[in-house]
Amino acid sequence: MPVVNYCRKCRAEVPVGESCTYCGAALTQANEQISFGVVRAPVKEWFAWNNLLRVALPVWLLVLVTVLAAEGLAAGQQGVIALLEQGFLGTMTGVLGITVAAIWLLLKLQGVENVHVVLDKQGVHVRTYLPEGNDVGLYARFLTRQSIEMLAESDDRPALEGLMLVRRITLPWAAVKRVRIWREGTTILFFHPSFWQAAAVRCPIAELEEAEAYVRKKMKRFKKVKILPIEKAEKAKKR
Repeated sequence: MPVVNYCRKCRAEVPVGESCTYCGAALTQANEQISFGVVRAPVKEWFAWNNLLRVALPVWLLVLVTVLAAEGLAAGQQGVIALLEQGFLGTMTGVLGITVAAIWLLLKLQGVENVHVVLDKQGVHVRTYLPEGNDVGLYARFLTRQSIEMLAESDDRPALEGLMLVRRITLPWAAVKRVRIWREGTTILFFHPSFWQAAAVRCPIAELEEAEAYVRKKMKRFKKVKILPIEKAEKAKKR
């Protein structure tokens, strides 16, 4: 079951109950949370590709449009046609191909990562870990030992044995502007602002329903936030 309680005294996730199974401290219902983890290879993960492509593709398109527009202003339609006939479009296609190949290599070098997701009273927390000693994966993320040490020091969760924290996303419920439940892909997408995907949470299939129910419960007080697909009860109310 993904529902656990968090003991703030010993900073550990424990089964739901009245007291911590480690230190015996009293537990409160307010600290109950959804917690689960997944292991994945970024090179096989669409959302890892998406994070890079949604930056690279607009830049590529901007360069293409800028060059064609500049040539059009300078030499008119004939200049644009001449530029295309000289192989400009083929060059740009080659650049795009090299970009995609570079992204594949970068994601491949990142190796396998452990992702821990927590949904609690504050919001969505996604922590990404690499096995200790995976320096290649570290550098493929443009990180250094110093940067991950600073990240670990700023985290309110204790370090996990044998793993190093390389990324942390914290998204308060109030900051979420749109939610998409992709049941076929067992993923919950959080947007901030409404057009920008801030976090893609992959859920184990057995825990998706409970995670979805928790998200819907927490987002009920934000009436303007859309959660798709719309529940049948909400559709009935709108009618």
